[in-house]
Amino acid sequence: MPFRSEELRQRFAASIEQGRMGHSYLLTGDHAEALENLALGLAGQVLGSAPLEHPDFHAVRPESKSRHITVEQVRELERELYLRPFTAPLKVAVIFDAERMCLGGASAANAFLKTLEEPPAHTLILLTSGRPAMLLPTIMSRCLRLDLGFEDIDSTAAHEPEWIGRWYAGQPNAALRAYARAQVLHDHWATIRDSAEAHLKQHDEVEAEVAKALVEAEFQLARQESIAQLQRWYWRRSETAAKTSAQERMRAVKALEELQTALAQNVEAHLAVEYACLKIEGLV
Repeated sequence: MPFRSEELRQRFAASIEQGRMGHSYLLTGDHAEALENLALGLAGQVLGSAPLEHPDFHAVRPESKSRHITVEQVRELERELYLRPFTAPLKVAVIFDAERMCLGGASAANAFLKTLEEPPAHTLILLTSGRPAMLLPTIMSRCLRLDLGFEDIDSTAAHEPEWIGRWYAGQPNAALRAYARAQVLHDHWATIRDSAEAHLKQHDEVEAEVAKALVEAEFQLARQESIAQLQRWYWRRSETAAKTSAQERMRAVKALEELQTALAQNVEAHLAVEYACLKIEGLV
């Protein structure tokens, strides 16, 4: 269930007062800046002062050339967390854009699992993610999830992307419509990859292996964002404009959630997309 930022802070403050805090929280939402502000605000409530200036606060962000969170960053964080706090009752760690632990074989995410499974008694761990479907299920299952939800889209005012217009301009036959929509997604993703590769060609100083990893990482994230974008249009289209019932739109959103999970688990993309599109039409 999505909450407003202030409501989450109030609930968090009540948990602190009652001594009922969890060890690990996953903060999800549509805007990285809002998630960062929320994470820093919650950390400040625990530490009693501005977290960025506090010795018991630790943060991890994507820093490598390929915008991964690396195993080395995770190991350094773990070393800090297993030391006792300096002045606060707890050490607080925030991993921003936590889905980037799961790129490149998810080595950083797997390295951090042990800490999430058995966190030190004097720690609080906050993860932020705008693409939680990319996180390993084992990461998500070990965190309490706090969802800020998606930004509202006014379908009468917001510009509908061209590829989403093609998605909705389907065939009258359900099976043909499913396969046509699968092709729309594949074409859109091919455009995303081409754009990422063209952007990298402008930076000759980037080594070939790093460039390849960077293109793949950005493609995966953009692909997941395109699915989330499609979900938001399903939610915000009126019943008249969508020409579908609320139940049909709910089925579509659920099928797209399952597609996100399948892709994050490296299921073959063409098969995953076709299955999702058939499920949206109620054919499987």
